[in-house]
Amino acid sequence: MGKYLLSQANVNQWLSMLLARYEVFVPVERESQVHWHRLASPDIEANTLSITPAQKRIRPSEPVKSFMFQPRQRVGGMPQPAEPGEPVPRVLLGIKNCDLVSLKVHDKVLTEGGFNDPFYAAQRKSTMLVVADCPSPEQSCFCNLLGLTPYAQEGADAVLSLVNGDWLFETERRGQELTGMAPGLFAGLAEYAMEITVRGEQRKAAAAALSVINPRPWNPDLPGAIGARLNDAAFWNRHADSCVECFGCLMGCPTCYCFLLYDQAKDGGLERTRVWDACYEAAYARVGGGANPRAEFVRRFANRFDCKWNQFKRDYGMYACSGCGRCFKACMGRIDIRKVLGEL
Repeated sequence: MGKYLLSQANVNQWLSMLLARYEVFVPVERESQVHWHRLASPDIEANTLSITPAQKRIRPSEPVKSFMFQPRQRVGGMPQPAEPGEPVPRVLLGIKNCDLVSLKVHDKVLTEGGFNDPFYAAQRKSTMLVVADCPSPEQSCFCNLLGLTPYAQEGADAVLSLVNGDWLFETERRGQELTGMAPGLFAGLAEYAMEITVRGEQRKAAAAALSVINPRPWNPDLPGAIGARLNDAAFWNRHADSCVECFGCLMGCPTCYCFLLYDQAKDGGLERTRVWDACYEAAYARVGGGANPRAEFVRRFANRFDCKWNQFKRDYGMYACSGCGRCFKACMGRIDIRKVLGEL
């Protein structure tokens, strides 16, 4: 592990060197929102100012899982099988801790235990994750309610903090590649360096802001509380009342991992495709013969909470939620899951 400072004046040169080895994706601001953008040389030659401000904002609108667990992907075929191939090395430069945690959820489902998804695993292995501090949480953020922080403490290849316009990197073993390719551009930092102190103050301020946004902690036995209310239709109906079933909360959720497989005839054979699925779909739980244990929407609504904050915690030791707030920002019915869980 090492700490390095890249001065603002050297950022463009380093990004150009990065592009020579990797596909690079960065968050940029467009129409006041943050979105992922594939970096190209003309972007660097023209202006990098749109990159730096976006690193200070909250996570991009698009969940980072899209890079590893694509919304639609061919995963099998006959007689020609589908293979993951050799992905191009790439860098996601500026994901937030809430999205890093969401990848842990996918890691557990898709690469650990009895099943290993070769398509997800290949993309995960080829992707370098640089996690940027989140210095300015917004009203929709609630990672603190899940015991998380607005900066990465583990799991990143490198951690990026913006300090007085310069880029401060803290690298793990694999992340050393990023700074090592341009040793003349990076200055090593000692633990007592002024920049480290400033970073610590910025992180404390971000955590304090989250405490103001979300001052009341959830029930420490949230799984038990959900289990006890699972059949309380009046409770779930009251919170689901304004839902218009657009499924925006599920499609934008960085931790949702459900998928559907379907086969199509093609060129005299078959092609198997995987697409994202959504547990709010009426047919999601339907089984052979037409029986459906969650035919009523209120049961599907309650099941989402049971899945993320009860079953996943029981099975994997963590919540399938990272507090990114995309569900609330996407919701046409303005359903705030913090309010639902806060009443349990």
